[in-house]
Amino acid sequence: MTDTTRNEPRPDAAVLADRVGPLFIVIYALALFGIWMSIMLPASVTIALRISEIDPEGKTTSYSIASGLGTLVALLANPFFGRLSDRTRSRFGRRRPWIVIGLAGTMVGALIIALSGSFPMLLLGWLVMQAFINASIAAALAVVADRVPVAQQGLVGALSGMASSASLVIGVFFVQWFPTNMLAQFGLPVLIALVFCGILMWLLRGDDSRDLAPQPFGIAEFFGSFYVDPRRSPDFAKFLVTMFLVSCGIAVVGTYTVYILQDRVNVTEDEMGGVITLAYVIPGVIATVIAPVAGWLNDRTGRRKVLMGSAGVVIALGTAMLSFTTEVTPYLIAVVIASGIGTGILSGTYIGLAIATMNDPNSSARDLGVTNIAYTLPYSIMPFVAPVLLGIGGGQGNYPALLITGAILSLAGLVPLAMIKSTK
Repeated sequence: MTDTTRNEPRPDAAVLADRVGPLFIVIYALALFGIWMSIMLPASVTIALRISEIDPEGKTTSYSIASGLGTLVALLANPFFGRLSDRTRSRFGRRRPWIVIGLAGTMVGALIIALSGSFPMLLLGWLVMQAFINASIAAALAVVADRVPVAQQGLVGALSGMASSASLVIGVFFVQWFPTNMLAQFGLPVLIALVFCGILMWLLRGDDSRDLAPQPFGIAEFFGSFYVDPRRSPDFAKFLVTMFLVSCGIAVVGTYTVYILQDRVNVTEDEMGGVITLAYVIPGVIATVIAPVAGWLNDRTGRRKVLMGSAGVVIALGTAMLSFTTEVTPYLIAVVIASGIGTGILSGTYIGLAIATMNDPNSSARDLGVTNIAYTLPYSIMPFVAPVLLGIGGGQGNYPALLITGAILSLAGLVPLAMIKSTK
């Protein structure tokens, strides 16, 4: 963040004077639903299944490479495109161009994956998808800071988390409806995003950023896209550490769902489709219900730290329980606790807490992009750490060591959380 923008008036101050209406809230939620489904479904299910088809013998290694590199690209792309979005000056505003560009690139990546017959081609398509979908995510999330008054930011921000959970609930049915059609599995979610984002573009039609003061974008600004100075933004830095640690538990559960079911719960190939559906639909429905409630409590009580801490504890509990499960029913109960209740509370809380700890509203897209790094970085790191933990004791199946590590890291997030001073 540069000193040249710190004292500028907020470009959307007039908009923030009024509460947003129900139509805007609904369309915004549906647009995020499409955007999140475009990336969450492949990240959680279809990429793993596709790799199992292409490389059944080396699936865990190939999946670790795809997951790790894909998330690394996402980590770089989200704040980078967020920084570009903050600095965009056009008749279409700052956010709309990047939402459209992001979805167009995501569709190209989806087509590459659907038509791929080898792991290198699949990996190329996955990296393209991760890069461009994060342009859409960065711009879409910044709409909350741009257009929504503080009194509604908890609820509207929670819709992003709710949309993420709901996207998996609906998305897994695509796997059942089109079990062998990769084009449908990867392409239909992007088409849904294009439809609802098109309507959102119309609602944001009054945006025009040409009158805003231009901001530089050189080498220093590029590297500044990925760095938050803890001396200038101490509470935001502590929030980012909390976000990263709490997300480690979710990353373990979400990234290795398919392989935990195959290798530890011993679900057969014939049963896998049904069990995967339950493993995502039940927690997804619960998280979808809990997220807006947590967002409402966020706005109502102002106790954002308490809710965030509760999410960390619940996620750690569910992840630890998973380490002891070898049957379907206990597995589903533990997943409901971690990915349903815990993720629901987290999804309804983190954007409100992020905005409350930020100190430069003119860099909202960049800061929310860095927030997304903290949220998703565990998805990049854990696949590279996982082989070491899985190999403890010999072999490659020590899932308890992996899951307990994730639970401990989620609990550790409560330490920097307690040190935040700018909000309760």
